[in-house]
Amino acid sequence: MRLRSAALNVGLSLAVVAVMLLLGEGLARVLIGRSGGGKEQNEYAQYQVHDPVLGWRNRPNARVVFRRREYEVELQTNAQGLRDRERTYDGPAFRVLALGDSFVEGYSVPFDVSVTQVMEQRLARPACPLEVINAGVANYSTDQEYLAYRLEARRYHPQVVVLFFYYNDVLATISAVQYGRPKPVLDFRAAPPVVANEPVPPPSPPPAVPKPSRPARGGSVLWDWAQERLQHVPRVYDALARLGLVRPFRPTYPPRELEVYRRRATPEVDRAWRQVDRILGALASETAAHTARFLVAYIPSRFEVNDRDLELTRIWYGLDEANWGRAPVLRRLRAIGEAHGFPVLDLTPALRSVDRPFGRGPYYQYDGHWNAVGHQAAAAAITQWLVAQDWLPRCARASNGSR
Repeated sequence: MRLRSAALNVGLSLAVVAVMLLLGEGLARVLIGRSGGGKEQNEYAQYQVHDPVLGWRNRPNARVVFRRREYEVELQTNAQGLRDRERTYDGPAFRVLALGDSFVEGYSVPFDVSVTQVMEQRLARPACPLEVINAGVANYSTDQEYLAYRLEARRYHPQVVVLFFYYNDVLATISAVQYGRPKPVLDFRAAPPVVANEPVPPPSPPPAVPKPSRPARGGSVLWDWAQERLQHVPRVYDALARLGLVRPFRPTYPPRELEVYRRRATPEVDRAWRQVDRILGALASETAAHTARFLVAYIPSRFEVNDRDLELTRIWYGLDEANWGRAPVLRRLRAIGEAHGFPVLDLTPALRSVDRPFGRGPYYQYDGHWNAVGHQAAAAAITQWLVAQDWLPRCARASNGSR
């Protein structure tokens, strides 16, 4: 009798497990199918247009929805093509201007939780008119941000200019192509520097390829998802791979952009850093000429913030600690700042302070951009720094200190 009861319990347990697995498989197929597997849909083409100097710029009064595995966000531009509220060129408000790429444009989060809006919310109040203008454009590099300031953004008459710098900006400054699109390259033999390849040619039209029908999925979607998640716990994944339960890691050669993390720079990386030096020096001089203070905010890569991501990056690309490290980019950037007399604010400590080993950190897992947590942390660090350095009007300092 006991044996029969035990067998019945085991059978019921197995049945429950089987049902749960079937339900999980069905749910995984629905959710992953709905997300499209996280593939980008070239949303940039829907709101960016060719520019003969900048390479591209945002179209005014545009609207596009970014659909990714981890978020769905609507992006709208104003009459000047900025992802921002409507702004005038002149006004009584104290102005902070933010230059940068997609981290500043913030297409991965709703507008009201993007870094510039959070800064404005922290600093402004009715008795203290202060604006933080979002001049970020997705896929821009430092040279395009410098040109955007010189050609357009300085017309907002900012008292403070904050340029956000990311590691992929370095090599982009010596390249005439970025993400498959022509971009400007600056020639510093003239003063001020000129665009050596002006007019920047328009991108080639994409080939007309018929949209393939979606193939039926083979195997278990739930198991594929589980393996993908386990890859973010490298020691567990490696143990399972040794048992033959999952595919082993197969390191691939690192992307060209990661060359800037080599402890000993290649000649190409050195040449790119010399160009970065010239660009940031020119921007520091021009902002000073317009009586604006200039700050560079360093955006760390995800593996500079999270130790597990560092381990993953080394495994994925076969990087050894002796030749690759976290520090080279920030070290070179700080040296440039010291040479030209502008401060560099490292956002790494602020982002580490909100990183959670088994929770939601400041970056999306697959996308690599900041989520709302990251935007909030970056905004808090920058506003606190501006207050501490006495770069803001008294009313803004009091407002930030009371929140």
